Amino acid sequence: MRREGLRLAVCGMLESIPGVRHAYSTRSDDSGGATPGTFDLGAGVDTEPVFVERRLRLCKAAGLEGRVPIVLRQVHGSRLLDLTRRSGPTGVSGAEGEPPAADGTIALRGESALAVPAVRTADCVAVLLADREGRSVAAVHAGWRGAAAGIVGCAVDRLRERGVASRTLRAALGPAVGPCCYAVGPEVVEAVSRASGAAPERLTRREDDRTMLDLAGALRLQLLGAGLVGGAISISPWCTSCRGDLFFSYRRDGHMAGRMMAVIGWPGLTPADR
Repeated sequence: MRREGLRLAVCGMLESIPGVRHAYSTRSDDSGGATPGTFDLGAGVDTEPVFVERRLRLCKAAGLEGRVPIVLRQVHGSRLLDLTRRSGPTGVSGAEGEPPAADGTIALRGESALAVPAVRTADCVAVLLADREGRSVAAVHAGWRGAAAGIVGCAVDRLRERGVASRTLRAALGPAVGPCCYAVGPEVVEAVSRASGAAPERLTRREDDRTMLDLAGALRLQLLGAGLVGGAISISPWCTSCRGDLFFSYRRDGHMAGRMMAVIGWPGLTPADR
């Protein structure tokens, strides 16, 4: 869909949750203020005004005007940031200081500050979570290392600790490199398969002399293992490497690749924010 001149991807299942807003950015900006295909949201260290402005535009387009996306120093691990227990704005887009090292953020409605959970990707999977009543959300960055570390299960566990039952959660797995383009070595297959509780053959296929990994499929199995129900997990149909017209891809473009961002949260200010 198009909002505020941006082409966005959204999940209908998350859209139906009361009060929750979310979006996955693409590389497309039709507003006339940027060269088409250059809506790059930047790395964690990118604090130049152009990136700050784009991140705020994404929030506005997602229905989160007045909010600021958290900016993490993503390290391909399993550490999660709890926005409801933060004491200051360090790591928030445009704030001073080094972004916190983490690969995901959780938040509870009415307890978080102005920042909303967000992650950046350029082939990895951005997993957005929300419970069906809309009182909790999470954004998780999951590449193969994050999958091997069980980060999506960690996010479900952290929400459970805050009183959110896993059976109430809904998960959207955003655009990412698909098994059509994700050739990996045996060590990757072994690590991801072990973490997913699945035989390697269930998550891979052979193409010529290459082994192709279904990363989103592995994350789905991990979410099921963490207590989500099958119908509560949605997987994007787009491969970032194939769809160069829509998405940045590190696998396709290397160090020249830009970054997309996924955001999720609640619009406006909650009473706790005022």
